[in-house]
Amino acid sequence: MNEIKMVSVKSSQIKSIGYDAETCLLYIEFLNGVVYQYGPVDVKIYNDMLVPTVSVGKYFYAFIKGQFAYKKTDYNVLFGKLREAEGGDL
Repeated sequence: MNEIKMVSVKSSQIKSIGYDAETCLLYIEFLNGVVYQYGPVDVKIYNDMLVPTVSVGKYFYAFIKGQFAYKKTDYNVLFGKLREAEGGDL
């Protein structure tokens, strides 16, 4: 698995997001520390979430949640890598 660079975002629900261009997976870390991967997702969606004028939470609910397969992942902050966790639909 590739190292995923997580980018902090301003949101009342989402802490950071990351994208793996090889697998087209979008990673979203919520404020409670839980990380989900969504995919396959076009890189445009990831880039749109990084636009400062976009409400990340509203964008998530409008264009991501319920639109893509997802899976809960285990984020190892110390190494900056994502490890697959058990369970999920992806």
